[in-house]
Amino acid sequence: MRTPRRRDPQPPEGFSPGDPVEVLPDEPGLRGAHFAAVVVKPNPKPRGSYTVEYEALVEDEGSDRPLRETVPARSLRPRPPPPPPPAQAVPAEHAAVDALVDDAWWLGVTLGGGGAGADGAGKVTVCFPETREVKEFDAADVRPHLEWVAGEWLSPETMEIPETMPYTKGTKIEVAKLEDDSVVAWLPAVVAKTIWKNNVLVEYTVSKSDGTALSEEIVDVKHIRPCPPHASAISFCVNDEVEAFQGDGWWLGVITDVHPELRYTFKSEHLAKEVQVDQKLLRLRYDWVDGQWKQETQNVLKAKFTQGVKVEVSSDDEGFRGAWFEATVLKSVGSKFLVEYATLKAEDETSPLTEPVEARHIRPSPPHIPVVNGFKLLDEVDAFCNDGWWVGVVSKIISDQKYMVYFRPWKEEMEFEHEQLRFHCDWMGGRWMRASPALEL
Repeated sequence: MRTPRRRDPQPPEGFSPGDPVEVLPDEPGLRGAHFAAVVVKPNPKPRGSYTVEYEALVEDEGSDRPLRETVPARSLRPRPPPPPPPAQAVPAEHAAVDALVDDAWWLGVTLGGGGAGADGAGKVTVCFPETREVKEFDAADVRPHLEWVAGEWLSPETMEIPETMPYTKGTKIEVAKLEDDSVVAWLPAVVAKTIWKNNVLVEYTVSKSDGTALSEEIVDVKHIRPCPPHASAISFCVNDEVEAFQGDGWWLGVITDVHPELRYTFKSEHLAKEVQVDQKLLRLRYDWVDGQWKQETQNVLKAKFTQGVKVEVSSDDEGFRGAWFEATVLKSVGSKFLVEYATLKAEDETSPLTEPVEARHIRPSPPHIPVVNGFKLLDEVDAFCNDGWWVGVVSKIISDQKYMVYFRPWKEEMEFEHEQLRFHCDWMGGRWMRASPALEL
């Protein structure tokens, strides 16, 4: 049942000396707290401010003199009406409440009731999404949270989730794992419920290493980010800032060594230990900053196309767009490179075709990516056809050595042997990238 609105009009002239109020600090570490105070006087300077005297705070440790402070009007509100007796008002699960901690009322969210309290009224479990703390309180130390809006008290139950909430139920996200207030890993999760005002109930999607499922958690949106870009680097370098999937999430760290068969040594920032991991369990580190993805690593490679280097060449000519042709660099010619194709022939149909091409049409030869247990349905692949590699999608598995590949540009399907296919990847930002395959967890 929704809590009715409670009217307690603010005097037109503002607060008067002796008015009981609550102070809502806007300082880091104190946001969400409500301190009981009494107005001492309004102040002409700074304009719109008041001197208040706190009921529970004192000037100095060991002093009994109440603390007085000048606060802006925007940080003041009247005292809310007294809550109903605890025995008559058991807060609903996930309700916004204030809990009495260290002489202040702190905004939190209920997780449910507990056992009997000292007064027989019971216990209430409250989580604080911003700090990720969970505590149990006597029901007498918990009150329904009310907002002072335009001169009246409103219950969050009657208020809509702010339009700034970027997530909805079912959205796949990642939640920060914190150690000493620092992010050490990102845990895959899904939004189960949005909760007033900026809180989200998340369900983790990966089990712990011991096989037990992670519990739900209510967190502030500041601890959440969307899933990063769906491309992962194939070729990593020493000192690349990366995230490695270990246990239940993506841990932040750095590449310290490169091994054959697309394996790398990873050093976690938090654990300070090194482990060897497969390429498919690594991804470049991206940070979510002001609604944009920012790639952290600055270790970007530049390909050097010197004489004798094996490359692949693309073309803008009609009928060749989308294909890559194997070639060897013969020499640089001004801003272009003279290449000799491995499969394309000159007009005499016998000698290899050579031609100058622009740097934007050249890329290194892709790395060999081992194919374990064959290609799978909908794998993005390159198929060798008409002397070049053409991107397509596996549309049918005929056998472990034969596949049908669908080419979107022509809406055609063709049959290929296993040896005529390779995983598709793109040369981006000086490194090889490909769509991240689903982790087998």
